[in-house]
Amino acid sequence: MKSLFFRLAFLYPRLYAFFAYHRKKAQRLEFEEKVRLFFNETEPRRVKRIARGIFEVRGGRKMQRYVIPRIDRKFVERFVTIEGLSHLDQALKEERGILLMAGHIGNPHIGFNVLRVLGYGVTIVKGGKPRNHRWLRLRYADPDEYTIFTHDTSLPKSSRDRILENLQSGGIMYYSADATIGKRKIQIPFLGHTMDFPTGTLHLASEARAIVLPFMHLFRRGKIRLVFSERLDRGWVDGEGEVDRILNDYIRFLESYVRQYPEEYMGMYGQTVLNECYFSLKRQGVDRT
Repeated sequence: MKSLFFRLAFLYPRLYAFFAYHRKKAQRLEFEEKVRLFFNETEPRRVKRIARGIFEVRGGRKMQRYVIPRIDRKFVERFVTIEGLSHLDQALKEERGILLMAGHIGNPHIGFNVLRVLGYGVTIVKGGKPRNHRWLRLRYADPDEYTIFTHDTSLPKSSRDRILENLQSGGIMYYSADATIGKRKIQIPFLGHTMDFPTGTLHLASEARAIVLPFMHLFRRGKIRLVFSERLDRGWVDGEGEVDRILNDYIRFLESYVRQYPEEYMGMYGQTVLNECYFSLKRQGVDRT
């Protein structure tokens, strides 16, 4: 019965994408314009396929509230492939904080909760404030005890202290490198354009001398793939001076996956640097219709 539930849950994003693509005309045109602008795509079929894939990712975020509470080890065995987990296990042996650097691709919330089921307590930073809704479909997907909320695009002192405490005590933190959270930003080429990436939590990682691991989560039609890669921090030999290099290295890592799986890049919308870049270009009159 549970297996049938998951199969139906994985079917929902595909149905959502089909109807949303035809009904949400304004969003469809925006997604297609972004595909042409950031991926230099001109072939209509491929533009349409990628845009529908982005709608599918959105549909996946709507069903995750129902799937996440039911994730267990049987779910992991059946639907999840994990590559490079030894990098995380090796980092844990050093008994230092770990910062997982990731991005808005695939379905990160399912990825976090897969790791939690396997015994890895991952805490994330979430923009906005906690909201209590009676209806399940409106509730936030991740458990509150694993979430540090921020109130705006910067980190308030209370959130900053919790992150630093977590890293200094050997916890595992998640950092979305292409989000807009953070006051200090550096310019990095990404998908053919220079974008302003905030250094955010990386500064706290340098203060805690935390291990920084690249982390990738992909989700496509019920096939979940988590990828860990070699650490980026090099032991913080240059202290905080390593922050810009680490962020540059990670963005190249992220871009390599985004180019392979553009239809999974949910960074096309929401509070992401790509979305900010898109509207900035629109204000400047850049168009690829």
